[in-house]
Amino acid sequence: MRILLINPNRYRTPPVPPLGLEYLQSSLRGTQHQSRILDLCFADDPAQALGKEIESFQPQVAGLTVRNIDTAIYRNNLFFLDEIKALVDLLKNSQIPVILGGTGFYFCPRGVLEYLGATWGISGPAEITLAHLLESIENSPPAEGTILDGWEMGIDPEMSLEGRGENVDYRNYLAGGGIIGFETQKGCFESCSYCLEGNGRVLFRSPRKVVKELKRLVSQGLDKFHLCDTEFNQNLSFCHEFLQVLISKGPSLHWVLYMKTSPYDEELFRLLRKSGAGLITLSVPSSRDSLTHTREIRRLTKKHGIRLAVDYLCGFPGQSLESIRKDIEALRRIR
Repeated sequence: MRILLINPNRYRTPPVPPLGLEYLQSSLRGTQHQSRILDLCFADDPAQALGKEIESFQPQVAGLTVRNIDTAIYRNNLFFLDEIKALVDLLKNSQIPVILGGTGFYFCPRGVLEYLGATWGISGPAEITLAHLLESIENSPPAEGTILDGWEMGIDPEMSLEGRGENVDYRNYLAGGGIIGFETQKGCFESCSYCLEGNGRVLFRSPRKVVKELKRLVSQGLDKFHLCDTEFNQNLSFCHEFLQVLISKGPSLHWVLYMKTSPYDEELFRLLRKSGAGLITLSVPSSRDSLTHTREIRRLTKKHGIRLAVDYLCGFPGQSLESIRKDIEALRRIR
């Protein structure tokens, strides 16, 4: 089956390469399915570009990623689904069924599927589920409106990513201030009230395969990367293992990452620095424990020469302005 994997995300401050689609295309290698990526981020006329791709590739189904529903900015918020809906309509008018996925879809799968009028959806990781869905479409298509749970099949930790960089032109992304991403894991063990990504489940990739992926990208002239894990330090033993493999077998590179306030130890920061990590963005929800950990993490990052940024999360039910003021004063003292 021929599937056209479409990136409709045209937000460019900064532009974000379609990492998920690259992983999906890698997952389809070795199957009987043919895939092609259509990246519309820099297209002057997305509808025209899609029309040309339909004519040349003649896809039997389209997979469309919804990265975000909107910009989540308090002032001048931008809503993305109407522009995506125009592409879905074009595909359906061409008798091409549409599969939705992506993080934005995962936040509200039923609502997004119905709003866009798509055919099917995959909520969560799609790297194994997509191939199974394509086989079902060929033989006995599921009912329209079916949403599959990608967590049930998960990911292949040993999946080869040797094709990364071949089907997405990174030059425009880099010129626009974007940075190339990679993953070591999917999911989050937490279930925080302010976040929809955490569902208590984490799927880990093979450190050896991730490092091989990075070596291939560095060989293409890339050396700056952003980790796209929800939070890197979900499992301290895995972090140590990945970093040790990256240090011993990986290329020289610079990378940045997100972390939560625990778990951690000093060895983690020593290995991060040795691996080329230069900046950690720390998610700090308002609480005394979080601020205590932040103070210690600040000490460790300073000791090991890693820059630290903080995302301070506040405004929870029952929280007072006075408690927020005290938190901010504490963060200023931590510097």
